[in-house]
Amino acid sequence: MKKTLYLFILLIPFLSLSQEKLSINYQNTYLKTVLKDIETKSGLLFSYSETLVANKLINFIATSISIEDLLKELKKQTALTFDKISEKQIIIKAPKIDICGYLFDSDTKDNLPFATIVVQGTDHGTTTNESGFFELHNMDPNSNIVIQYLGYKDMRLPALELKEGTCKNLYLRTNAQALNDIIITAYITKGLNKNNDGSTLIRNDALGLLPGLTEPDVFKSLQLIPGITSLNESASDIQIRGGSQDQNLIYFDDIKMYNTGHFFGMISSINPYVVESTKIYKGGASPEYGDRVSGVIDISSANTVIDSTTIGIGINGTHADAFIKTPIAKSVGITASARRALTDVFQTPTYDAIADKVFQNTKVVTNNAGVVVEDDDDTSEISGENEFYFYDTNIKLIAEPSENDLITVSGLITKNDLNFSTIDDEDNTSDQLQIENQGASLLWSGTKFKKMKHSLKGYYSYFNSFYDNLFTEEGIVEEENLRKNRVEEYGFDAKIEYEFIDNHAIKLGYQYTNTGVFFQLFRDELDNNTIDPDDDEDVILSGDTRDFNEIKNQENQTHSIYGEYLFRPNNKGVLSLGVRASHYSAINDYFIEPRLNAEFPINKDIRLKVTAEKRYQTISQLVNFEDTQLRLENQIWTLSDGGDIPVLESTQFSSGFLIDLNGWIFDIDAYVKNIEGLTSFTNGFTNASEDFSTGESDIFGIDVLLKKKINDFNFWLGYTFNDVQYTFKSLQNSSFPGNNDVTNNFRASTSYNLGTWELSLGWMYRTGSPFTPVDNFNVTSGDIDFGLINSERLPNYHRLDASLLYHFKLSQRNKTRGVFGVSLQNIYSRQIPLSVFYRVDTNPNTGVEELDRIEQLSLGFTPNATFRLYF
Repeated sequence: MKKTLYLFILLIPFLSLSQEKLSINYQNTYLKTVLKDIETKSGLLFSYSETLVANKLINFIATSISIEDLLKELKKQTALTFDKISEKQIIIKAPKIDICGYLFDSDTKDNLPFATIVVQGTDHGTTTNESGFFELHNMDPNSNIVIQYLGYKDMRLPALELKEGTCKNLYLRTNAQALNDIIITAYITKGLNKNNDGSTLIRNDALGLLPGLTEPDVFKSLQLIPGITSLNESASDIQIRGGSQDQNLIYFDDIKMYNTGHFFGMISSINPYVVESTKIYKGGASPEYGDRVSGVIDISSANTVIDSTTIGIGINGTHADAFIKTPIAKSVGITASARRALTDVFQTPTYDAIADKVFQNTKVVTNNAGVVVEDDDDTSEISGENEFYFYDTNIKLIAEPSENDLITVSGLITKNDLNFSTIDDEDNTSDQLQIENQGASLLWSGTKFKKMKHSLKGYYSYFNSFYDNLFTEEGIVEEENLRKNRVEEYGFDAKIEYEFIDNHAIKLGYQYTNTGVFFQLFRDELDNNTIDPDDDEDVILSGDTRDFNEIKNQENQTHSIYGEYLFRPNNKGVLSLGVRASHYSAINDYFIEPRLNAEFPINKDIRLKVTAEKRYQTISQLVNFEDTQLRLENQIWTLSDGGDIPVLESTQFSSGFLIDLNGWIFDIDAYVKNIEGLTSFTNGFTNASEDFSTGESDIFGIDVLLKKKINDFNFWLGYTFNDVQYTFKSLQNSSFPGNNDVTNNFRASTSYNLGTWELSLGWMYRTGSPFTPVDNFNVTSGDIDFGLINSERLPNYHRLDASLLYHFKLSQRNKTRGVFGVSLQNIYSRQIPLSVFYRVDTNPNTGVEELDRIEQLSLGFTPNATFRLYF
């Protein structure tokens, strides 16, 4: 009885509340006003968030209604819950919700698998599936979510916007700084775009799978662009519109690069997982780019402070790497990476295939007319043993002290180290090679008054190469070749760009560089008069053999000013008129470089393009002709002296049009280029002559691209016609094909995305490179008589490549994910000579002089695999 009475007393307040009747009249009345009216009439106290009740209207009329029934009606009209926590207090809350959405690239509309979805302020989250879909359950409707994807800008939005039943399509924008300049996204494949100034922009972290690659190698990726190729299949021997590799201006984070390859150029020396974007100019570059006469490759790592830490580790058939990108303060972040070869630890099929190409030269015995003796038993491969490794590391500090300012400090170190020996019958060759490239840069850029952009930067670059070749015969040292080369450079750049009228701007800048070059070329045939490698005065002629020791220290200071007028109409056309003026201290002379770049749409589908430019170059590579067995890295950086090595001068004109219609892209450019100041030492007419000569090249070319995307299937065709003619009057009265005269270069590629799988297949074909044949060989004197320079061609080159990637995620609650991939290069394993040279050798059995033809064969069948994890 007492318990019943006690329970009844406890229920009295609730019973009285439920029995209380109210008279109300709410017509389009805001919920907040309704709650205050109820508080006044009933003595209740409501607790709620202002944003929760804002803009909610109530329509309800009753002459006698209980509080309980009224709250039920309010819940029905507002979808809110009213929880009584005491006799007089009621808390208003929103019910838990489920959310969902689909994530896409804003440019290509491709889905974005394995993106990270985080509930802001919590560790609760998920990742998108292979279709870019995500969902989260039991969410607080007042919460916000953050969407993150590597290479894209973060997106923040209220959870209520994604309430289940309204699964929205969400589009992430990339971090590319030049986004406003892009006129075609996925110009060739995803992540490879076309800018309105004719340049091509590669976004490494968004780049689609390419044939024969499992990783987005910077220099191999840009070879997909018509007009850009590598004749020796390397990542570093980039030839742009008939120019040689040393004629390209290459920057990494504003550090000028003098070596861009590992493993003798087969692998890029820059870790692709820290590269954000690469801008490539085949022609029409801004006058702020100077001191090279061919293409421009401007590589940049991240320039924004990210919100959360990303870590990646990976391993493939040649090396392992790791990187980290992390904020260290509110507006300060850091990126760092390191890679190291595994070749000195264990050797994979990938390494074996590359080593065969780099280290093995096929020796073919020829007759006295230089014709291969097909059935000669002496046909062999020069094989050997090697100890080789490489590494690179870089670190970058990024600070955003204000909304309009950016400060970065970047550093880079790369190194290759080789000890190699070969055995060829009774002949042994020992090679020691070390190559390193170091650099640092500092940049401060920003925007002032919304109309003016400024940039101040400085950089330091150091390149060092050491090569020692020792030749022995029957255990006796017969010859030593020593090659040293250093380039040390530092520079400063200041520029401003001011938009004085809408769409009209002017850019002004000043640049200073100090370049020091040292090289030593030493050769001593030790059975003759021995010379001292430390004495730069020794030059000994012994019979037909030239022993020598040449040492040079060179320096050049460059002062340059440039100006550019820019017109950027609203139709995304562009007109650039510029001029660059430079003074080179090494030759004490001034040079003027006018530039023109215009690109305007005729209509929404067709654009016209025109460029014209004159450019000069004071530093280039000469070819060391010395007759070593392997000729490893035989280019030497040297400065123009106004005499034997003149300043290179390039004049180029191009025109074409670009069509983007119904998903089809058709791009065609025709160009003519003339380069004066070439020398036989800088262009290496193999075996034809070692006499110094100067000349010029005339280049005519056409670049064509046809591309189409159908759903998830992407295909493109690229073709380049190139006619490169050299004129060296002291070598030959008539013009002859240049060393890089590849008349036809064709590439057909496809890629296909299937959820978590990416597939790519590509076939390439090009005309064989020219070479100089032998007319006659004197077996008595050992003299070689060569025919017309570059009058014959090597076999035509073609190969088939394929790649496959599988993406997977390791957790549904965080961004941990992985990638596994395989690639196959030269699937049908066709090998041909990429270059040939000749060497006189004495047959150990007969004592007769023989003419050996040394062939450097193309890459054979090369498998590779990669495994990566991201955290």
